[in-house]
Amino acid sequence: MRRFLPDATRAEGAKRRLAALLRGSRLDSGLSGQQLADALGWSQSKISKIENGRTRPSVSDAERWLGACGGSTDLVDRARELTDAALVESRHWRVAHSEGLGQGQREVGLLEDRATEVLSFQPSLIPGLLQTAEYAKQVLTLSNLSGQKDIAAGVAARLRRQEVLYGDGRRFRFLVTEAALRWYPTTAKILPAQLDRLQAVSTLSAVELRVLPLNSAFGQRQNNGFLLYEIPDESTVIVETFTRELSIAEPDEVAQYRDVHETLTEHALSEEESRAFIRDLAASRLA
Repeated sequence: MRRFLPDATRAEGAKRRLAALLRGSRLDSGLSGQQLADALGWSQSKISKIENGRTRPSVSDAERWLGACGGSTDLVDRARELTDAALVESRHWRVAHSEGLGQGQREVGLLEDRATEVLSFQPSLIPGLLQTAEYAKQVLTLSNLSGQKDIAAGVAARLRRQEVLYGDGRRFRFLVTEAALRWYPTTAKILPAQLDRLQAVSTLSAVELRVLPLNSAFGQRQNNGFLLYEIPDESTVIVETFTRELSIAEPDEVAQYRDVHETLTEHALSEEESRAFIRDLAASRLA
């Protein structure tokens, strides 16, 4: 009987096998790491990171590598398969939450620590880095599909993640729709504090917060929200569905998400207009 492994485990295995295949092709060709780097116009450190599995190459990177090493057609086809498998991970929430909600938040924090810039688009709810404690509690309770018992720990870990907004060296660019500002997890009484939180955080030097009003064009379909972590040599997009978390590192796909974020930004209100919009929305709820 075939044994089914979690998709994330299969992706990690594919990354290891791809690294071994590429390293083996280089050794078989007789090229040193520096010689291959010179032939491809890359740094020697990129060659080393790919061979050690620390960086996932794109399909075109793998094809160029094997072309420089004289790899066979069959080897190129195998590399394409492994690259596709290594660059997209899919985890069911019961797998993502298997070690608890707190640990899940800490894993996201590791991505934020490595990123130089984070691009966020949320069409339906406030991003986690901007949530108040009560908002986060209600969201995590609703999304706790695997029945974890550590919601309080998850909330605490999410709030600790927010400390990254106050540091140096990173940029956070948040896009939220008017619908996201108006939606609430369980009770509407939490919204005034949440809107106040948004106004305060939007003034931080590392934060750009823009609103997409519902009465204006978005310039782009809004199929789903996403987070794009700009990490040297391994930028990654995270997409959450009702049942799964997708992690995408394929460079061409990441570039498409980057373009989507740029298009949405062009159609959003300015930062100052966005603060005024949030302020007016908060006042209308209190009237």
